[in-house]
Amino acid sequence: MEYFITDGVSNFGPFTLDQLREKNITPATKIWYSGLSGWTPAGEIPELAALLSSTPPPISPPPPQFSYPGINYAQTKPPKTWLVESILVTLFCCLPFGIAGIIYASRVESKFYSGDHQGALLASEDAGRWTKIGFWVGLVSVLIWVVFVIVTALNGGNFENFTPNF
Repeated sequence: MEYFITDGVSNFGPFTLDQLREKNITPATKIWYSGLSGWTPAGEIPELAALLSSTPPPISPPPPQFSYPGINYAQTKPPKTWLVESILVTLFCCLPFGIAGIIYASRVESKFYSGDHQGALLASEDAGRWTKIGFWVGLVSVLIWVVFVIVTALNGGNFENFTPNF
């Protein structure tokens, strides 16, 4: 008997039973031979049972990947930690917000390498948020201080008779 196989696009054959053994077919491989009404999975054809019993089981599918917009979790490096920026904000701008940034930044890599990619991404976003808040609050504070110094200098440091002209 002559057997044909298909990969869903092309047909191959004819093959003898011994030749099919060399093709490493699986129970899901579609087979046709004269007398069958259509393509049939090899696992449903009784005369192929001995051939399929020596076939190793199929490889299990890979574990599902996380999906988060804009992030490819097949990457091997963690998301941005914001640690350096958080330290700089702590030192030069705004201590409380910088410390919050450092706390979240320190969690990014440990979560990533323990397999919690979603947690690492969220920690990175939180670290970035607190670092940016600290930077902008610090910048606004410095600008207010600069305006105060200029106004003080223009008044000669005397605020006894100072009336703002806003």
